Amino acid sequence: MIGAATWKAGMALQLWSFVAPHGALELPAIFISGGAGLEIARGLLFPGLLPRKQSLARAGGRGARLLLGTIPMLVVAGVIEGFFSPSGAPIKMKFLLGAALFAALLAYLFFASRSRPEPATAGSAL
Repeated sequence: MIGAATWKAGMALQLWSFVAPHGALELPAIFISGGAGLEIARGLLFPGLLPRKQSLARAGGRGARLLLGTIPMLVVAGVIEGFFSPSGAPIKMKFLLGAALFAALLAYLFFASRSRPEPATAGSAL
């Protein structure tokens, strides 16, 4: 709605150059936080072979780790939103920062998790 209104008023470039630098981290953090809530709901509604309480505790732990992982993203996005997004920096620089932050986030999400070995589960051969 806001995007359409700013587009009709000829101000879409200003809106998206304001949103892009901090939105590259803030929006994925919001989606990951929503996924954390869905993980907790999955543990409650679909416990599988575990007792519901144990399933909820495991899902809550996973959801909490996801949520805690978004805190640094939101802090960085907040600093950018407070100081860089409203600045008089060139529009190209604002979009470039948004693209660089999003690329760094994707690189972290895809490559950092692959460098850690999987934890051993109970009953697995060592």
